[in-house]
Amino acid sequence: MTKTVRRGFALIAIGGLLVSCSGGKGASASGNSPVAATEKEWEIHLSSTTLSAGAITFNISNEGDKQHEFVIRKTDLQSSALPLNSDGEISEDAPQLTPVGDPSEVAEIDPGSTDRTITVTLKPGHYVIFCNLHVEDLLHYQKGMHTDFTVS
Repeated sequence: MTKTVRRGFALIAIGGLLVSCSGGKGASASGNSPVAATEKEWEIHLSSTTLSAGAITFNISNEGDKQHEFVIRKTDLQSSALPLNSDGEISEDAPQLTPVGDPSEVAEIDPGSTDRTITVTLKPGHYVIFCNLHVEDLLHYQKGMHTDFTVS
């Protein structure tokens, strides 16, 4: 076998290795870009509401003037129809709501904060994000701090 033929086979082998390695896990096995999540009175906005299954990172900013939280649950319910306890808060342990990991929420997101993140590994299905803070008579969820998203 000539030197040129051996080099050709070597290049083909290296190319095959590079192609097979590029299909491996990177920063996000699902190929999702980080999702920008913005909270403020009285809403939660996501940069995308349709995501691919796998590791998903939410970069959370609080553009409001009140402290908020960011709770993620898998459920078949719409975010506006979650089960409430007697205080009017979401019953986070209700059987219709499944935590998505440990942790599955970010607590105490201060006003002006832009550096909070959470990464969760999600399977296909319907999910909700909500703020369940209850400060004095103010129930953040009931004021509209909730949103839906889908993982496929």
